[in-house]
Amino acid sequence: MREAHNPMGGLLPINWFFLFVGKLVASDMKWITKCLKNYAVFNGRAGRDECTYFFLFVTFIQVFFLTIDLLIGWKFQNIIDGIPWYPLFEISRLLTVLPAFAVGVRRLHDLNKSGWWILLIFTGIGIIPIVYWCCFLNSDKDDNQYGLSPTQ
Repeated sequence: MREAHNPMGGLLPINWFFLFVGKLVASDMKWITKCLKNYAVFNGRAGRDECTYFFLFVTFIQVFFLTIDLLIGWKFQNIIDGIPWYPLFEISRLLTVLPAFAVGVRRLHDLNKSGWWILLIFTGIGIIPIVYWCCFLNSDKDDNQYGLSPTQ
């Protein structure tokens, strides 16, 4: 019997996921720990790597805890009827919201933008420019009004 061709080189998608997480933890944990240590520092600058890896870490943590909530069937009804509340997921959101905002503001400072631009997230569609600015644009190479370049 002939085996099916796997375009990902023999690894299943779940293997790619664990490979990614392993590489993230092994090589770039310094960015995550730096963001967690500076969880309430809104001045200064943060480089693209610091911001991107922390956002990926936060996304992974929140998806992980939401999955745990769904697997064990742990949900409560919210004040608004029909909208469930997942305790572990909500706790993970509470623990990561301040560090995520802080690194987002520092990243905007790195692009020589005011940290107040982070409030675009609350408009819904405003998350698109924030993610683009924070995760894809190159840093301002020179020192700016917000501090020294994080690459120095």
